[in-house]
Parts: sequence; structure tokens; C-alpha cells
Amino acid sequence: MKINYPGKSTWTYRSFLNEVDLKIPPNDLELGDGTIHLNISNDGEISGNIGTPGEWNLELKGKVLETNPQGLYFIGTGENGQGANRAMWEYGYEVYCLPKIEGGKFQANVLAGSVVRLKDHPGSDGTIHKAGEVATCYAVDITKPA
Repeated sequence: MKINYPGKSTWTYRSFLNEVDLKIPPNDLELGDGTIHLNISNDGEISGNIGTPGEWNLELKGKVLETNPQGLYFIGTGENGQGANRAMWEYGYEVYCLPKIEGGKFQANVLAGSVVRLKDHPGSDGTIHKAGEVATCYAVDITKPA
């Protein structure tokens, strides 16, 4: 199995709700953003974290998938929130290394796929964010910019 991203890497991350209404402004679709720090071992084990300092953080564990294009699967867990809204968060991520477009210039290394909330948890406003919600996510490699 060839691993495209062995070692340590850092990525910017964004996820968006899967809404079909084009009248919804893009800013209202964002589920989350932050930074991903990945460490991929030579045998395909993934560790690291994802989050925004001072806001939220999840520890990552997972594996490289034997797919074409190359995929990664990891689960992020961590205690987040304040006071009565503090709770264990758990999210699953399945992302794939996007191929480069022939003749394209300044192409970034990008991971794209889906994120799913695996456990209910309260939001900052106290409402319950239910397990099972899926969003589209992508990450752009900071370590090897375009």
C-alpha cells in the first residue's frame, strides 16, 4: 500500500451542511472549521487532532484506506463546550486525496469527503446537535502548499 502522506502534515479544514436551497448564504452552511494535524505511520495508522484553539479540539485515531484515490478514515473524540454544555464529542471522517487536473496550475493537495456526528452533544446555545448528521468536508495541505 502506497501512502501519499506519510509523516506529519497540517491542513486547514472546513465542513458544510448538505443543503440544496441555493438561497441559503454560504456562511450559513458552515458546520465547522479549524486545523487538522495528522501523523500517518508507515503502516497506515493515523493519529493527530482537529480543532480551533480555545474553541474545540478532537483527538484523531484511524487508518489509511486501500482505495483509489487514496482515502483516510478517522474518528475524532474530545470533551468540548462550557459548563452545562460541556460534553464528549465524537465525529467520523472519511476523506479522499483529490486527483490533480492535467494542465492545472497552483493545485493544492486536498482531502475531501464526509464527516458524521457519531454522538449527540449540546451546542454553544444549549440545543442538542443530534448524532447522524452528515456534512461535506475538505482540507487543504498547509505543509505542502500549491
